[in-house]
Amino acid sequence: MARIVAVHASGRFACAHGRRVVSEMETTRKGPMDMNDMVDTRTTGTGLAERVCGGFRKDRRELGPEKAADKWFAPLMDRWNGLLSRDGGGFSHEERVTLAVLATEYLSMRDALILAALREMGGGELHMLYARPHSMESAAVVTCELSRAFKDADCQPDMRRWGGRATALLESVTADAPDGYEAQPMAACAYLMWMADRSTVAAVRALKALALDDDCSLATLVLAAGEHGIRPAWAGRRR
Repeated sequence: MARIVAVHASGRFACAHGRRVVSEMETTRKGPMDMNDMVDTRTTGTGLAERVCGGFRKDRRELGPEKAADKWFAPLMDRWNGLLSRDGGGFSHEERVTLAVLATEYLSMRDALILAALREMGGGELHMLYARPHSMESAAVVTCELSRAFKDADCQPDMRRWGGRATALLESVTADAPDGYEAQPMAACAYLMWMADRSTVAAVRALKALALDDDCSLATLVLAAGEHGIRPAWAGRRR
């Protein structure tokens, strides 16, 4: 199951945490590492994905889950926030493959990408989301942010940020992802398109994600919302 499993029942959102998550973390002594310290830029495709996955698992054993997450994911979140805040630019091939691997193996990192796209968040808040997904604070933030989609008609979307920059970046990640790592970034893209009230396009992306991984629960959620005519609350107010 994905970390985010949103259920529209009696006007409430239920969030469930899955198996592949990262636990509490603390700042590394040396700070975030440059991407070139983590991957060989000459390695591409499946070989790069194997290096990323193996390197992250090795660091989790040697440094602990907290420091490993900070080393690998914090630099990517900084890049994500920066790219969402301006027009133009994008991830490098190495960054796209690394994001695809981490978002697939550790779904709390995928969820942090989604929530950071919905609104600007400080580093500490993001740190908590992908590093402490089981904490009460993290669960409260996730529930609050996602429930706004169904209940808060005043929650106006930033179309450039949600439906433009974030989805384009996620599609670039999917395009470079090796086999087995495409579904989660595609599902994240589908969710953001649904949030932007682009239900037809969202359904297409969700179907693609399910074709890649029929256990992708986030894609199932997006597809079910479209099939039942469920739209974000702000879109209902617009009518």
